[in-house]
Amino acid sequence: MLLILLLLALPATAKALMDKQDQPVAWHISAAKGTHDYERGLYIADGEVVIKGGTTRLEADHLEFNSATNDAMARGHVLLISGEDTVTCEALTINLTTETGTIYDGTIFVQENNFYIRGQKITKTGKDSYLAQQASLTSCNTETPDWKITAKNVRVTIGGYGVAKHATLYARNIPALYTPFLGFPAKTRRQTGLLTPEYSLSDRKGFELNLPLFLAINRASDATLYADYMEKRGTKLGLEYRYILGSQSKGTLFFDYLDDQKIDDGTDATSDYSYSTTPDRTNTDRYWFRMKHDQALPMGWKAKLDLDVVSDADYLHEFKDGYTGFTNTQNTFADNFGRNLDDYDDTTRTNQLNLNRTWDTYSLNVDVDWYDDVEARQLNEDDTTLQTLPAVTLNTVYQRINRSDVYFDLDAGYKNFFRQDTTSALVNGQRADIHPSLYYPIKAGRYLNVEPSVGLRQTAWYSDDYTLSGEDESSGGFSHRELVDLNLEMSTRFSRIFTPGNDFAERIKHEIVPALEYNYIPDVDQDDLPFFDDEDRVARQNQVTWSVTNRFTTRKIKPVPLDRKTSVTSIADTPVNATPKTPETQVVYHEFAWVKLYQTYYFDDLTYYDDDDDDDDVTRYDIDKSFSDLSLESEFSPYNWLSLEMDVDWSAQDNQFTMCNTGFTLKDNRKDTVQFRYRYQSEESELVDVDPSETLYVKTNVVITPSLNAFISHEEDLYNNERVETSTGIGYHRQCWSMVLTYRDQPDDRSVGFFINLYGIGEFGQE
Repeated sequence: MLLILLLLALPATAKALMDKQDQPVAWHISAAKGTHDYERGLYIADGEVVIKGGTTRLEADHLEFNSATNDAMARGHVLLISGEDTVTCEALTINLTTETGTIYDGTIFVQENNFYIRGQKITKTGKDSYLAQQASLTSCNTETPDWKITAKNVRVTIGGYGVAKHATLYARNIPALYTPFLGFPAKTRRQTGLLTPEYSLSDRKGFELNLPLFLAINRASDATLYADYMEKRGTKLGLEYRYILGSQSKGTLFFDYLDDQKIDDGTDATSDYSYSTTPDRTNTDRYWFRMKHDQALPMGWKAKLDLDVVSDADYLHEFKDGYTGFTNTQNTFADNFGRNLDDYDDTTRTNQLNLNRTWDTYSLNVDVDWYDDVEARQLNEDDTTLQTLPAVTLNTVYQRINRSDVYFDLDAGYKNFFRQDTTSALVNGQRADIHPSLYYPIKAGRYLNVEPSVGLRQTAWYSDDYTLSGEDESSGGFSHRELVDLNLEMSTRFSRIFTPGNDFAERIKHEIVPALEYNYIPDVDQDDLPFFDDEDRVARQNQVTWSVTNRFTTRKIKPVPLDRKTSVTSIADTPVNATPKTPETQVVYHEFAWVKLYQTYYFDDLTYYDDDDDDDDVTRYDIDKSFSDLSLESEFSPYNWLSLEMDVDWSAQDNQFTMCNTGFTLKDNRKDTVQFRYRYQSEESELVDVDPSETLYVKTNVVITPSLNAFISHEEDLYNNERVETSTGIGYHRQCWSMVLTYRDQPDDRSVGFFINLYGIGEFGQE
């Protein structure tokens, strides 16, 4: 029977771990039995001994504790937890005030990095620091670890770094590598130091080694410096800087610079460093600056800044991968800001400042947009790229007018258009646009929903003198346009619940939503109006669109996990008494299928406007057809191991598919996976501004053994009959280390990557 002998508040003035103030610490001792020598202030305890104080906890079979000096001696199944430290040993002596002492036949466990440091004699030299003699370190928790590093001595600071002298890496019991000095992380918090290097080998760059240095500047900011050595190209220097100014204010910026040893002047001698889709590159000064920033402003305003400036059109092709590559930058911005960069092959880069204020029923945006034409700047050509400096938009949500049955919304905006260089047709100017709409929703009977609406659009321009295609005279000054749009929407909803009562579902709800929508915009002559973007030409509409949407939702009863509260919700049209609501179960709903089929009928010819930048021409296309392509959109995921998506357009007039985007993913419990993606766009598409294309992507990952997997992926441009990329590799994963070997083959480059990770110590190589 456990006997609590001692529960004493000791008047110690010791400084407990993580306690930054000199305040007394109360030590509490419990044990099966014990004695107290009052003259010496010595407590002797045996059997399930526990002494606690501040953030320190010491457990042992036997303990001797001096309350006057706070010295402790423990032996037998000793466990010491002090702040971020965890030590197990056979015996130790320690002063609980200075947190210094000696550990015999002990192990230090660094939880953040999940590795162990073992030594016959370990000296605790400070609050978070240790010196281990005849030591070994590993992240394997087996008697015979897959890998370990032995050393004459190891110094380690928890929350910092460790240093091992005369270190030998063992693979099982076989010595594989010796080094007189080895540094490794033992971090539980941010701290300045070297990060894992990247290694790779490719045709364009040769051997590549990227060395990153992390700088913990302060609690609100940090940075990483990169020195990326490329055997054939030189050394690319990089900076990544991250900062937080408040709960809603933060930013991240990257900057890279390379004095390139290779150019592309269009000759055979430099063809290995060219790209077929970009112009010749003769510059050696190469750089890329990109940044995103969010800022909270007074009175509820918010600001967002996006910057993206690159030296040449080849740069993002060349540096897609790696720490400072396009892919990693894209992922960083998407994860931290929810905003992406333009695609790596887009030679017009977006730079934008957005000011936003949102109220309950409307929002106001002010945008300053600058689109950087990289090719025009690189080739020193005229830049007629359209800029908006600024653009102001006001939008209201769909809302009721007072207490009436009428609803409204409003879209309004003003844009100032600017071009660095102009032509007779591509000029500067301004545009103001306001578009209010009124809605009158009607419930016709129990099942039919009807909503007619009418909108009035007023647009006004002021522009420099411009010449339209095919005209000799110039126009300019003020111009305006008035449009009306009429819409009528009708829909209903049917549903039925099936009770299969099997493992797939207790119930399945099938919901069908048929809808009909009519749109009308009159044919208004706009040929003499200036053209800046698509809003300057509104095509006529006289059409009706039908659609049928099917949704399938399962209902299952599952046990509630012990650490979660029961949460039972209901589904429409489900009897209240269908399932007893008990604390032991929960109702789970899953929409496993969604299918929408729709098509448009045109009472008049289908009209499109297309802006052809090559000849400064805006062309109107009137397509003689009665029906649009029949479109199908669907998602299907009945099981965890299967997901399917498919969007297709089929032309009844041409009796062929004009568009197809489909893909599926299969996986099993072993984590074998098959991914398939197929995209097709016909040149017979009714959209005149869409280029034909056809691509195929396949990736397979096979788990050969619990530790070994192999993968291969291939992407093919079927339209141009050329390969985009083929990658293959193998991965080997153990409890405390892993290894990946990859080979990537692209038309412009080939590369081999090797990646090894000793868990807790670090990663070496590049995947």
